[in-house]
Amino acid sequence: MDYKKFLNRVAIGFVGLLVFLTFFSRTLLDLSVPRVSIAFVDRGSIHPQAMSDGIVTPADTERIFAPVSGRITQILQRGDETSRETVLFTISSDLQTLQNALEQVQHELRVNALNIEQTVSNRAEAQRRLNQLQDQPLDAPNAPTLNLWEFDIQLDANAASIESTESDIATLEVLYTEGIVPRQDITSREADLARLLQAREEIYTRREQAVASYETAVANHADSIAATRRARDEQIQAQHNIITGHNFTLSSQNIERERIEVRITNLQEQIEGGGVVYVQLEADTNRIVTEITPGVDIGSMVAEGAPILTTAIRNNNFVIQASFPQSQDFIRLGQDVDITVGTNQFSGTTTRIVPDGARNLVYISVSSSQLSGGEQGRVTVSGGTTNHAHIIPLSALRRDGQDYHIMFIVPYERRLGSDYMVYQMQVEVARRDDRNAAISARFGELPEGPIIINSDMPVNLNQPNQRVRLVAGHEFAPTR
Repeated sequence: MDYKKFLNRVAIGFVGLLVFLTFFSRTLLDLSVPRVSIAFVDRGSIHPQAMSDGIVTPADTERIFAPVSGRITQILQRGDETSRETVLFTISSDLQTLQNALEQVQHELRVNALNIEQTVSNRAEAQRRLNQLQDQPLDAPNAPTLNLWEFDIQLDANAASIESTESDIATLEVLYTEGIVPRQDITSREADLARLLQAREEIYTRREQAVASYETAVANHADSIAATRRARDEQIQAQHNIITGHNFTLSSQNIERERIEVRITNLQEQIEGGGVVYVQLEADTNRIVTEITPGVDIGSMVAEGAPILTTAIRNNNFVIQASFPQSQDFIRLGQDVDITVGTNQFSGTTTRIVPDGARNLVYISVSSSQLSGGEQGRVTVSGGTTNHAHIIPLSALRRDGQDYHIMFIVPYERRLGSDYMVYQMQVEVARRDDRNAAISARFGELPEGPIIINSDMPVNLNQPNQRVRLVAGHEFAPTR
């Protein structure tokens, strides 16, 4: 065999082996790379729509409570029509129990009268104290005084001494010139003059200190008067507050007295009626019984103030309460709503929206003579159609806390194919429906290339140079 041909064959085989290992190693590496399906940012329209179910209930309802404790002996049923003369239900009580209750309430009335009398007395005492405080003159300290005559006398005496000493010095200088007196006499009198001048400065200093002390005392006196006035004003205000408290207590006690008196009247009437109370509507309106409180029936024992039944005005006005996710934020007050009850279609209007966790309770008013209450209706709220320059599938939108972002792909050409790298961009969401969302870039421009809508394994953006493989959406079970 030719040695050169052998070497060529060995070289070709080695190169082929390298090529095979290169592709095989890349294939092994690609097994750990997420496979993704893609879409593109496109122009389109958003048509949000929300649907939910709710129960039709009358709009104008009134709950009727038991006026007394006892046993239900007669009661209307749901759907019964009522008027002012209609007896809604009757309550029967034991006469001895009623008599005992009457005595107890009469005792409460006597206690209430004593409490009112005490409150009136306390209020009168507080008013007397208030009048005394308002009439009492302000107990202020005496105003400070300034006495400068003492300093003025000292200054006058000092001035006379200075004038006499200066005159003596002038005379001694004449005598010294004639040689009659020695120079020492003049020097001694000049020392006396210096002491007098220094004494005059000290008198002026003490006088200024006295004026400054007086001004400080005047300021302190004004502060003391202000503090005394504030203290008295606070005492007066405290008395006003006490009187206001007594007035509030007295008002509450009078209301309690009226309640007790009504209770006494009702008990007396119930005793006179043999222990039976007939409950009727006060307003002269045509109503219908819409609900009987669960557990309430003929023979049931009820306590005073317990809810018995609910009535509604027959005015063809109804309310539907429906629950929607808060993400469906296009629902607004005053918005038109389509309602389906059986095969009938109705129109309603949103009147109230109440947050309830991650959902909103939406109250919808509807008027129709075909409804009676208790029906189940399907509510459809439409947000209208709007056109947008940039929409994406909802599956491409990802949320991190309160922020939204998308993941897009940038291809990089290699010698043997292309690498697809993943990047992230924060976006703002304008509107959405059940399929798409309208977005805009928070910073910069939206990508023109593909965006990820699904992947067969998590895409880790914290990993540097995260690669993905592009596949059709039907080739894997998406995990996003």
